[in-house]
Amino acid sequence: MSKLEKRMKLAKEAVELIKEFRGEEAILGHNPLRAVSIKEDGEIIEVDDEFDGVIGYSLTNISSVFALEMRGWGPCPAGFYEAMEAALSSLESDFKRYSKEEFKEYVGDLKYTEYRCEEIYKRLEEIEREASKLM
Repeated sequence: MSKLEKRMKLAKEAVELIKEFRGEEAILGHNPLRAVSIKEDGEIIEVDDEFDGVIGYSLTNISSVFALEMRGWGPCPAGFYEAMEAALSSLESDFKRYSKEEFKEYVGDLKYTEYRCEEIYKRLEEIEREASKLM
């Protein structure tokens, strides 16, 4: 497999992971993602969302798409975990709003989202390292 083919494979995986992350994260609120596309033979992933517009991310820095949300910056907390904490702390009041099955599904989806989004972020970091070796 050529370097270009390997890079394109990583880029396609990154695009799918970004879509999955935003889809899973939607349980915490609104999904701002409009589109994700591959540019420049897989070297750039272009992300279009409602808040930031269109931003191109290098494949070798692709986890930065979610860096602020997952890790925070300086005194700013990680928004993903802040939203997750808020959702989990409101479970008692949510219990009264949902049926038994709906509540069980919601709680399961929340915990799944927490773990899956962390794994997606880690995989994007791995993709960065793999892509760096191809440049």
